[in-house]
Parts: sequence; C-alpha cells; structure tokens
Amino acid sequence: MSIITGEAEAAYEDFAEDFEDGILTVPGEATSDGQGGWIPGAPATHPCKALVTDYNDYRRISLGIPATDRQVLVLGGSLPAGVIPSKGHQITAPDPSNGGAMRTFDVIAKTGDPASALYKLQAR
Repeated sequence: MSIITGEAEAAYEDFAEDFEDGILTVPGEATSDGQGGWIPGAPATHPCKALVTDYNDYRRISLGIPATDRQVLVLGGSLPAGVIPSKGHQITAPDPSNGGAMRTFDVIAKTGDPASALYKLQAR
C-alpha cells in the first residue's frame, strides 16, 4: 500500500461538485482487415467530471501553447479503474466561453499527478 492510495477518491469527494459532467471518448482497438489495412473499433465512452479552463498568457508564451487550445481538468476518481485520458482521445464538456454548451475537444497532451487524482489535458 502506498501513501497515495485513495487520493483520487478523496479528491473526487472533495471537488466533484465544482466540476461539470463530461464524457471521455476512447477510440476502439483497430483490427487488421487482412489486406494490409486496419479497421477501427467502436469507441468507448466514459462519464467523468471535467472543467474547461483557459491557460494564462504567461503559460501560453513560455510553453508555446496556441491561443486556440484549452485546458480541461478531469477528476481521476470520476473515471472507471484503468481508464486514463491520453493523446488521441476526445473529451466532451460544458464550455464556459460558449455559454456552457457542450463541446468536444481533441486531447493533444496530458499531464497528471502520481495519485491520478487530477488529469490536466491540453485540448483543441
């Protein structure tokens, strides 16, 4: 047992009410078509708690983040065990800059903490 065991669940209990309902879409496994190509599998969707925010100007300039990219925070405790957002996935969440309407973003990059309590997604 580690000192970080249970931290994702604790963070979920503490912060879930501050986050909005979202959906993480994970692409399905591709299978061979027998002719040298690939057939994409059906994507899987997972409900989650997400929050869409903007990067500050300092982070955009110092890290070279395009002005169109957004930061989406996802509570790790809101995802099923073993599901980790990553590049190539999509996240659908209410976008405050669009009046709170649901918007789907492509995940470009992901960072997180060792306890998997919070994932920070660079999304476009």
